Amino acid sequence: MKKTLVMFRNGSDLDLILDSYKNLNHLYGFKIVPIYIKNIAYTIPIRETIINSGIASKMLHEIEDKFIDTIRDKLLQYNIHEKLIIETEISGHSVKNHLKYCDLLLLDQDFILNDLFLDILKNLYRPVIILRNKPLNFSNIALISNDGVKVNKSAYNFISLFNDINKINMFTWNYNDDSNYLKDLLIDKGLEISVKRFFSDTNDISGVYSILNNYNLVIMGNLSRSFFFEKITNRMGLNFLENINTSIFIG
Repeated sequence: MKKTLVMFRNGSDLDLILDSYKNLNHLYGFKIVPIYIKNIAYTIPIRETIINSGIASKMLHEIEDKFIDTIRDKLLQYNIHEKLIIETEISGHSVKNHLKYCDLLLLDQDFILNDLFLDILKNLYRPVIILRNKPLNFSNIALISNDGVKVNKSAYNFISLFNDINKINMFTWNYNDDSNYLKDLLIDKGLEISVKRFFSDTNDISGVYSILNNYNLVIMGNLSRSFFFEKITNRMGLNFLENINTSIFIG
């Protein structure tokens, strides 16, 4: 039995997450392990200010408790009876123990691109699907590849989890090597691979983002450094993560 750890935070799009989980359950038999990550700022005031006073902290805490009740009600609406796990957000390590018996992490775009988000990505040893805008489905899949080790790992984990996929469109940026190991690997696994090459001297990267947004799911490799370092060095992985507005799989 495959399991997915489904992560909620205050403000998460519950229907987006649960519709996506239902597709995972229906198509691939995944069972849900629902977890809510509390906002530590609500529970540990740093200093007494107008915004973060004891009274304000209590009010925010009550709002969060109300949203937790909303999640429980929504789970029942979707005929999901598993117990909602409650954790306090400290770092990406907060959910590692729960992932020991799960195959996948599912979360939505409510997570902001910052060092905490990248800490979650880098410290987790299971694949993650980041949901954006529309419920997850597998009818139209793209892969962003520089033929590196990290995207090779993501692609391998993807086809291991979803082994009935038979076609993926591969996109490359400033990569013109006809010997593409990842393409050969996927073809050997029985997939039909179409490679679409783009180059900075002839293509506008915003056009590539627009094309990728037409796909239902995009596979990419993990990031390896801090958000700040990725930002100042203009790393393409972070650029894709920031500018693609559709669901992303990172393995």
